[in-house]
Amino acid sequence: MSEELEYFNEDAQEQLQMMESALLDAMEKGVNSEYIGTIFRAMHTIKGVAGMFSFEDIISFTHIAENLMDAVRNGKIALNEDLLMLLLECKDHVGELVHCAVESIAIPQNTLEKDKLLKLTIKEYLESPADKPKALQKPEEEVSNSNLWHISLYLKEHFFETGMDLLSILAYLQRLGTLHSISPVLDKLPGLELIDPHKPYLGFEIEFEGEITKEEIVEVFEFVEDDITLDVFSATKAQDMEAEEIKPQEQEPPIQIKPTEIQTIQAKKESLVKQAGNVSQSLRVDSSKIDTLIDTISEMVIANARINRYVEKYADADLEEVCIELGTLLEELRNNVMNIRMVAVGESFEKFRRVVNDVARKLNKKINFTIQGGDTELDKTVIEKIADPLLHMLRNSVDHGIETTQERLEKGKSEYGNVELRAYPESGAIVIEIEDDGKGLALDAIISKARAKGIIDESEELSDAEAYKLIFEPGFSTAAVISDISGRGVGMDVVKKNIEALKGEIELQSKVGKGSCFTIRLPLTLAIIEGFLFQVGHTNYIIPLDMVSEVIEFTAKHRVNMRENNLFDLRGTLLPLLDIRNYYNELPCKMCERQNIIVVKYGRNKMGLLVDELFGEYQTVIKPLGRLFQNAPGLYGASILGSGEIALIFDIPALFEMLKIN
Repeated sequence: MSEELEYFNEDAQEQLQMMESALLDAMEKGVNSEYIGTIFRAMHTIKGVAGMFSFEDIISFTHIAENLMDAVRNGKIALNEDLLMLLLECKDHVGELVHCAVESIAIPQNTLEKDKLLKLTIKEYLESPADKPKALQKPEEEVSNSNLWHISLYLKEHFFETGMDLLSILAYLQRLGTLHSISPVLDKLPGLELIDPHKPYLGFEIEFEGEITKEEIVEVFEFVEDDITLDVFSATKAQDMEAEEIKPQEQEPPIQIKPTEIQTIQAKKESLVKQAGNVSQSLRVDSSKIDTLIDTISEMVIANARINRYVEKYADADLEEVCIELGTLLEELRNNVMNIRMVAVGESFEKFRRVVNDVARKLNKKINFTIQGGDTELDKTVIEKIADPLLHMLRNSVDHGIETTQERLEKGKSEYGNVELRAYPESGAIVIEIEDDGKGLALDAIISKARAKGIIDESEELSDAEAYKLIFEPGFSTAAVISDISGRGVGMDVVKKNIEALKGEIELQSKVGKGSCFTIRLPLTLAIIEGFLFQVGHTNYIIPLDMVSEVIEFTAKHRVNMRENNLFDLRGTLLPLLDIRNYYNELPCKMCERQNIIVVKYGRNKMGLLVDELFGEYQTVIKPLGRLFQNAPGLYGASILGSGEIALIFDIPALFEMLKIN
């Protein structure tokens, strides 16, 4: 796929997503002019850009869909629920056409048949709308008895640098009417010896006829709006004024039209900027290039650690100063590059609205779906990998969590079930919660099902937290009825595995008759972290710095108490204490004069780790463990120190899980 097609595809997907969001908003909150305008502009923009690429199938369908939305916009057709669903189908169909166009593949037969059916349905609406309210009067500036227009077009000095093709734009304009004449304006053309081939000196006076408004003509040129000077006025009106012999000084000069506020392919224009003189505000970069850059910076971090080790060895003050400055710059570079990968979760969350809407309609349930914390940022890689687990849990919430309308009314609840998806940062991690106010999960039903399936023994007693974790066991399901949406006993175990693969954790809280809440905690990034380096025996270990609450000395009093119950007193609060040396069978360190307790936190829980030597903060490049160590308990990666030694990275959530701390 060429670069131009990639940008066309990306912009089309953005337009389609905006259209879908507006349609869902209209369903949930009621129709208003803003939603109607967004839907119309999405179709109009896709049609316009498809015209520049001569994608006739897209142009043909979006044109008739645009006509339908224009009738809605002008008040000739009411945007009711049936029409909203039709437009959702149109949005999906345009997505299929775009896919075929950018991939240069033939349109499948079923898609062609769908194209015909949708066009016929739209035609029926246009010819005999089922619900036709009184037509709204257009604003006065749009009402004109004239269909003859004069367009003055002048290219700005940097126009050729944009890579835009003026002929393609004019060809698209001709689709909307008739170009009677195009007259070049040559008064700014310098002498032959002064001509710069990189600069345009031309202007054009265009006579155009068509059943089209001034605003629609301006929209044709929206992709080069910053690169031209444009005047549009009614040629017929000007002729009428001349016929009435109005003096020139009494005539108002043509008004320079400023671009209307509509969504454009801003990224496409930026990608085509080839010269330094044309400054862009943003830049699209392939994610693989960012990954390569992060890998390079990771190796630089390791190399910098080695340099610092030599500086400490030779005690060179000047070299030490340079290394400190280098380390500061490297940390700033690392943070800036990592921030490039951080994106707001809102765009990804917004796509779930369609899923919730479709499932609710299929089950004939009424759902209020809300999103909070959409501006919370997370590593793009993590967002992509968490999408499927979130999708499955949302389907479960609508299918099995929310009761039917009749059941809710019988229980004294609102007929609308509430499902909320929210995200927020917490202690160096991001928390994602899915909460519903449905029927909830009964603990006795979960335990009975687990015993029936042989997951737990008949005599085994579980805490509430342990019982809820049973739903993540393979093949476990409390669904009374199997549906084609969920409830086949597969999925929640996969959800847990996917989340744990991201070094995250999932837990469930529920109350019968009140609802359920799934809580997912994920690391912000999987590449480079700020770590806390320490030693146990002869092995180096690292903990994510954000999970370190405090560090205290391990005293004789602590030692006496630990012999009894492996708990230690932290200012009146008893916390579990894990002796890392005993846990991993480490040999004692003869050089270590004292031991320390690192208090770590995760979510609402805390525990202490008994360690030997403390080294403090350390920029940590996460490397995967080899196959031999992939199942090592409580560890999820390693890092190379400046000395060339290996430091193992603790998986704190896994430690809490293994020690049953909750």
